Amino acid sequence: MKEGRLVLYIGLGWMFDALDVLILSYLLVAMSNELKLDSQAKTWIVLANNLGMLIGAMLFGRLADRVGRKKVFMSTLLTYSIATAISAFARNWQEFAVIRFFVGLGLGGELPVVATYVSENSPPERRGRNVVLLESFWSLGAILAAAISLFLFTTIGWRSSLLLMGATAFYVFVIRFTLPESQRWLELREQRGGLFETRIIGEFVRRLTLVGAVWFLLAFGYYGAFLWLPTMLVRERGFTQVGTYEFMFLTTLAQLPGYFSAAYLVEKAGRRPVGSLYFALSALSAAFFISSNSYAELLLWALALNFFNLGVWGVVYAYTPELFPTSVRGIATGLAGSAARIGMILGPLLYPLYASTALLIIAIAWLVASALILLLPETRGRVV
Repeated sequence: MKEGRLVLYIGLGWMFDALDVLILSYLLVAMSNELKLDSQAKTWIVLANNLGMLIGAMLFGRLADRVGRKKVFMSTLLTYSIATAISAFARNWQEFAVIRFFVGLGLGGELPVVATYVSENSPPERRGRNVVLLESFWSLGAILAAAISLFLFTTIGWRSSLLLMGATAFYVFVIRFTLPESQRWLELREQRGGLFETRIIGEFVRRLTLVGAVWFLLAFGYYGAFLWLPTMLVRERGFTQVGTYEFMFLTTLAQLPGYFSAAYLVEKAGRRPVGSLYFALSALSAAFFISSNSYAELLLWALALNFFNLGVWGVVYAYTPELFPTSVRGIATGLAGSAARIGMILGPLLYPLYASTALLIIAIAWLVASALILLLPETRGRVV
């Protein structure tokens, strides 16, 4: 299988993962009047989405070790493409929250499994690069989410936009049929007679604990900041709805070079130093963003935040599957993803409690993650 096709076909699904996750922050603004959303309703919608992602990561990571990578990532993609389209017909915020749970279920199952799949189907010397390039499709989804909000929400409306998103995600489901099952997984199935033991995870408890903590702190900060950023700009900085969408679209563009820089550096300098550095610079960007007094300063530090924080996501996704053996790679990555989903649930609760001061708490969390990642072994160039 050609690596370019592998990254492209899996990456397109990843792009829609990002689109579905990140469009939620814009939807909370766009449908606020029609569905009569107050702060409590918005919090419940975000919670339902994140709870679905938590359960999906735990459930489908385990299934990927049992039944195969391809069967799982095909079913998760189908789940969230259908649920996204159905959400366009929600009559009130309660219905929308229930449907977003199922969207989250598919999203949570997809992310750790496809990262494992690409890692297992890449040569050691390009494995980290390929997974970071896969993760770079997240920024394409983020840019697409901002563009849809700016150009489609304001013309055809949020309901028609969701229908269009569901239809295009289903198309990606169709083209993924041409991808083969993971060769590493097939080889292990033959060796084990189809049985996969998870007791080996006991040997990696310390490592899994550290990885889980890194994932938790990363997601705690990312979702705590980015899901509320449009609302923050409107409420605290006086931005208009269109002005907010424009600002988010511009700053999201910095995510792609952030990923590309990480894709280059992980194979040159290693996973640990690049991850630690990008965590620290993400923390610095968040701290300076909250203290900005002008539009130019806000723009500069938002660009830096997008660049470094999305770069570190790429590093962590590339690093995690390499830390565990094939027999438990799916469940270990899924458990790490579950820790991220807990962070994803708790992080967004900061802003309703502390307003923009929440970004200082997030900066501290990322500094802790910067230190923790240095306690893990380096995996650059290793056969895993």
